[in-house]
Amino acid sequence: MNKDEYKNIIEPVVNRNNCILWGIEILRGKRTTTLRIFIDSDKKVDINDCENVSKDLGYEPMLDLNLGEDYVLEVSTPGVDRKFFDVMQLNNFIGEELEFKTRELIEGKRKFSGTLIECDDCHFSIKNSNSTLIKFRFTDIDLCKLKPNYNNLIKEYSHGK
Repeated sequence: MNKDEYKNIIEPVVNRNNCILWGIEILRGKRTTTLRIFIDSDKKVDINDCENVSKDLGYEPMLDLNLGEDYVLEVSTPGVDRKFFDVMQLNNFIGEELEFKTRELIEGKRKFSGTLIECDDCHFSIKNSNSTLIKFRFTDIDLCKLKPNYNNLIKEYSHGK
């Protein structure tokens, strides 16, 4: 079963719980498989949402059939340093800092970071610390994460604004 087939099983359950499926990871270990599901929402997602989605997915026989009875199910939010699973997820983060690794070396490097400038259906562009604009194909990316500005987050959520 591929990720799209898992998505077809998982997404309706997540949507019924008024959440959005952010991403799916399948980690195959020596003894157990872990199915990690990330959920988000236009509103605040909390532990209750994660618990409800987890309970509902426990009743999906296709997951047991394909992963076995001993798989581990994890449901969580993407967090402040969220991983991006699709290029279209980047649209809401233009102007934010990204950190990512490419599958292959590009000019002798695999690790990059910079401010997200633009994205389309296949590509995204960043401006690095040298103010150089670099364009990447999302399919060439191994891992892409948001690089949160913790100082701004602390100010935003502190009582001493």
